[in-house]
Amino acid sequence: MTVPEVLRRNHRRRPLAPAAIDAGRRLTHRQLSERSWSVANGLAALGVRPGDNVAVLCGNGVFSAEAILGIIAAGAVAVPLNWRWSDAELEHGLSDSGASVVLADQEFAGRVPSTPRVIAEGPDFERFLGPPTPPAIDVSPHAAAVILYTGGTTGASKGVVLSHTNIMANAIDEIVDTDMEADDITLLIAPMYHSASLLCWFLPHLVLGACSVFMRHFDEEGAAELIETERITNGFFIPNMVRRMLISGAWPRYKTDSFRRLYVGGATFRLPDKEAVRRVLPGARIYYQYGLTEAGPIVTRLRPEDMFKSELDGSIGQEILLNDVSIRDESGVEVADGVAGEIWVRGPNVMLGYFNRPDATSAVLRDGWLKTGDVASRTDGYFMFHDRLKDMIKTGGENVYSAEVEQALYSHPGVAEAAVLGVPSAQWDEEVRAVVALKPGSSVTERDLQDQCRLTLAGYKVPKQILFVPLEKIPVNPSGKIMKRELREMELWPDLVKS
Repeated sequence: MTVPEVLRRNHRRRPLAPAAIDAGRRLTHRQLSERSWSVANGLAALGVRPGDNVAVLCGNGVFSAEAILGIIAAGAVAVPLNWRWSDAELEHGLSDSGASVVLADQEFAGRVPSTPRVIAEGPDFERFLGPPTPPAIDVSPHAAAVILYTGGTTGASKGVVLSHTNIMANAIDEIVDTDMEADDITLLIAPMYHSASLLCWFLPHLVLGACSVFMRHFDEEGAAELIETERITNGFFIPNMVRRMLISGAWPRYKTDSFRRLYVGGATFRLPDKEAVRRVLPGARIYYQYGLTEAGPIVTRLRPEDMFKSELDGSIGQEILLNDVSIRDESGVEVADGVAGEIWVRGPNVMLGYFNRPDATSAVLRDGWLKTGDVASRTDGYFMFHDRLKDMIKTGGENVYSAEVEQALYSHPGVAEAAVLGVPSAQWDEEVRAVVALKPGSSVTERDLQDQCRLTLAGYKVPKQILFVPLEKIPVNPSGKIMKRELREMELWPDLVKS
């Protein structure tokens, strides 16, 4: 199945069912399909042909849905751009993708350089639209559907090319392994340029003929209010967002009985937070997911029946339905149970490659397997995530995985956010240190947290210094992930050895 086939099926089978909702617009599946076809036919009239790249620059909303779907329905490749990028990064994304047309909403249209053709939301966009009928194009399942930019700094971000097969396989994985249903109403908070939002919640719900409610900017009261007013059934929250919802007390202030599934991923999520969620959302089942854009993106999931097992606290679960996962050493040999190694994954969801970067592609794809750059171990079929290879700390000749130390810190009920860094050290080469934000009302000392870490970690892994900062001082991106690079640039420790 391809995305254009999904639009045709929903138009026939779910014409009056709600499809996409934001603060100002509500579309049924009939209307969403027809708006997408109008975008596709408008692009064709501009000379866009199957296989061409068309960029999208917009915040979450109905416009983002019809723009991305319309590009794909035209047989073109949708390139959602990160609206948080600097001007230089935005120019890189447009230049690297070769997009000659950009569909942009009112907020961001003015940021697009003059070179590409910009079709801005509003009167210009409405005039650009073509007839609301399916384009007469056959789209191959193996053709590229989206290019999603990931990682890097200015000039270094790479475009991940995902085919219709890749993104539909991921959608099937999500639907089957995380219990999605046709009557779902999902809350989309993470930006649509993010693979989790676009491919793990919007697209699977589209395949089912279910409904997506878009939140343009996350805030605790707004999220809880939407759950009540729109009768939201599920949503994806980064752990940072979960903790913010808990700290604010927003969930109990609203009627949330419709909310039956909470999806979490992207960072550490430990038992104290899970138990706190269960107290305020007793009817919600919790799912944890691990993945990366190159894998389409989901690789593993921990299901509700395993969520509160103490021996699986911190686990990223088991392979999702269509994936094979292998843990391998530096030479590519599979390691034994309990031994840490790099996560390799293969399946129909794994990317075609990086756009116009054959060397980078060959560095991570080997005989059908994707080398993720992430470290984990497997025990009895369940995976425990350790760290990104690049974030591993080398201290006194020993390897320390920062994520492992963060897991230990988050096991303390007073910790709201934690980031572990390796900092230069004359004695140890690198020294393990942590930046921690406490939950309001918590009284926790550095020694308390060091003792907590010693319960599960060797002494050399315990942070030698812990800096306490206000919660609002922890830098997070729109997806809720802590930005360690920005923490490092804050010069938090004046005693550091200058490199």
